[in-house]
Amino acid sequence: MNSVEKLFINPTNKNLKLARTAKKKFKVLQAVYLLDKASVNELMLSLDLSFPTLNTLIIELLDQKLITQHERGESIGGRKPNLYQLRNELFRVLCIEVDRFNINISYIDNNGNLLARTVRYPLMLSRDVSNLPAFIDLIRRYAEEQQIDWNQVTGLSISMPGLINKDSGENYTFFHATNFNLQAHLAETFGKTTCITNNINIASLAEMHYGLLRNREEGLVVLIDWGVSLGIISNGKIFQGKHGFAGEMGHISFVEDGELCYCGKRGCLETVASGTALVKRAKNDIANGTPTMITSMFKDQDLQPIDILKAAVDGDQYAIELISGVSAHLGKAIAQFLQVLNPECIVLSGSFATAASLITNPIQQQIQTYTMGKISKDCELFVSELADKGSILGLCRFFIEKYFEDKLKMG
Repeated sequence: MNSVEKLFINPTNKNLKLARTAKKKFKVLQAVYLLDKASVNELMLSLDLSFPTLNTLIIELLDQKLITQHERGESIGGRKPNLYQLRNELFRVLCIEVDRFNINISYIDNNGNLLARTVRYPLMLSRDVSNLPAFIDLIRRYAEEQQIDWNQVTGLSISMPGLINKDSGENYTFFHATNFNLQAHLAETFGKTTCITNNINIASLAEMHYGLLRNREEGLVVLIDWGVSLGIISNGKIFQGKHGFAGEMGHISFVEDGELCYCGKRGCLETVASGTALVKRAKNDIANGTPTMITSMFKDQDLQPIDILKAAVDGDQYAIELISGVSAHLGKAIAQFLQVLNPECIVLSGSFATAASLITNPIQQQIQTYTMGKISKDCELFVSELADKGSILGLCRFFIEKYFEDKLKMG
């Protein structure tokens, strides 16, 4: 039990008042985290509490070393307000980013401080649970290598591809079996609170709070890695749909009678516009003798999208043309969503973001071709500036937000 959970007191006739106070403190902690370096006035507005009540709670939370007083905020005349934030390492979250062939593991606290270095391990995701033991072993290996005390870990925050139920954490695409819940299984295995969501939700959350979508109400995040997915920001919130399956952009029907996709349908966007498509095309062309510097950069089975992107940035003509073709398909698909959703801006995220203008120029051209002028003119196209830290910050925030929400639901 960590110091936050100790605030929870089972209400009985004897300590009902204490239980109510504990819940108020918990709500204050939640508000402090969501507001980030919050003033008393901001907290009063957010929580609808009187100044005396809030001030008493803040003093007690300071005494309990759950929050700290930060540098004073800005003021137009008069005394600058005190700012409060959660203390360092109040939450220690193991953040695990999973793609089709690798996992990245990091250890971070609630204020964005890395507690251990990020490590990347190769691992092929299986549709069934055959590779799940290897996945679990890698998490344990990371904790051992980084000398992490499991007693200090608040929980696990995991992002991965696939259809993932936003409430139960069940993945219907990867690590799936009948009557099997991946989130519940991992929580039981590690004895820790575990939260699982799709990669695009983490990318969107990171852009909303730390990136180019801060202070924007309407936007799209296009995550381009081995697959392609879409984050929809509407009214300042991530739209996930009924079960959390919104944003499966990579599996819209795009090519008539096209290539068979791993999802079982033909002609999905991912078969022509994704890291998977990029690598497959490059391997085929290289096998047929296409001259390119990519050939000397990889062993056939280890080629990654980032290798092709690096070759393109270094001026390899074949890589440039290959990326341009993939980006044109992607741009045409983005144009359809732009036409329907009318966002303020679009942020390109994922490994493809490193190619910058090599992907933005073809995408912008397709947007101008397939979108009404007034709609495209009022929408800006950006490349994410968060790089690798975006997923780590997003995963930590996802865990802590969900932690507060779930605990408060429990009463």
